[in-house]
Amino acid sequence: MNHRQRKHPSRKRKQDLLDIAQEEQANGARPAIAETVENFEQYDTVYFGFPNWWYGVPMALLSFLDHNDLSGKQVYLFCSHGTGGLANSVEIITEAVPDAEISDNIFDCYEEEAAGSEEVIIEWVNELGY
Repeated sequence: MNHRQRKHPSRKRKQDLLDIAQEEQANGARPAIAETVENFEQYDTVYFGFPNWWYGVPMALLSFLDHNDLSGKQVYLFCSHGTGGLANSVEIITEAVPDAEISDNIFDCYEEEAAGSEEVIIEWVNELGY
């Protein structure tokens, strides 16, 4: 399992993060990623976990997608969100990586439940056969 984060992680209160997210989306920003995934081509299956920010995805996720070839890879999504649910996140990711196989089996949970969702996420992954 690999964890990607922004090159300059934000350590601010939630509203500050939401403001940053809204500004990045408005500007079509692509924040730098701290690390790359070595030998990414060796993976056939990829999981992307992300929060729904302003009815979309964090722009850092799009930075990652811009720099990695997901052609033919099976992609599973898991998302935490507020009242907007998945909103446009699946469409945004599908548009960013049109040659990937985005699964319809998406795990999502309300933001208040995210911190305690590890067991449910593990069950979801097991149901996928992994």
